[in-house]
Amino acid sequence: MAKEEFIPGIYNYCDRWCERCRFRNKCSLYDKEQQRLSEHESKGEDPYDWDVVLEDIKEEFSETLKLIRKAAEKQGIDLDDLPDEDLEIPDSSNHPMVMAASGYSKEAGGFLKTLRETIQKEGIDLSKRVEYMPSAEGDKEMLMRVVSSYDTIMWYHTLIPVKIHRALQSKMEHEDEFSEEDALTSAKIAYIGIIRSLQSLRLIYEWDEELQDSTLTLLAKIEQLRKQVDREFPSHHEFKRPVFDE
Repeated sequence: MAKEEFIPGIYNYCDRWCERCRFRNKCSLYDKEQQRLSEHESKGEDPYDWDVVLEDIKEEFSETLKLIRKAAEKQGIDLDDLPDEDLEIPDSSNHPMVMAASGYSKEAGGFLKTLRETIQKEGIDLSKRVEYMPSAEGDKEMLMRVVSSYDTIMWYHTLIPVKIHRALQSKMEHEDEFSEEDALTSAKIAYIGIIRSLQSLRLIYEWDEELQDSTLTLLAKIEQLRKQVDREFPSHHEFKRPVFDE
């Protein structure tokens, strides 16, 4: 795709779920990742092999460092001769909201394992029932919705704490326009993940009675997170991410 067809910086405002993004073909980061996968596959390499991924990251850092040095030179800054300064950088890692999000993520990980086993078992049973019970097709549709809900919870259960941490970190570090936008962007993405996870958990609660206790526990935790994000970043609802919320 020609560079002029990309939307500049669109990847700064998304949840990185490229497979479900309607703007992925307008994203230079997605295009670059597809090129990376294609190049490794053409060489007979597994692009997801850990050694291959690490080598790609190493090359990416090397290129980034070159760009940073080039930009510094234009500003007359010698990166090899910077003054020693003790900077006090605030750390949001111990913030109650970060701790709560991490707790949810950890518990959701165990829940997802149980849910995956339940889905697999139900899938096997359902395939047998459909053979002689046409009415079981409705159950098949429901199972597909549950699988989609599983995918949603899986995707966001690790992203939510990361985005909450970044939102708080940006809010604590600076008081300027850039940091405010970064904080609200991260808070909004976290909130979107929370709402979608809430919806998915509610569907699973209605689907399987045996999972209701553990589902209810997660629902309580993530609802609390939703309220915390609203209290800490009350203006995130009005904040409009370029492209996505326009």
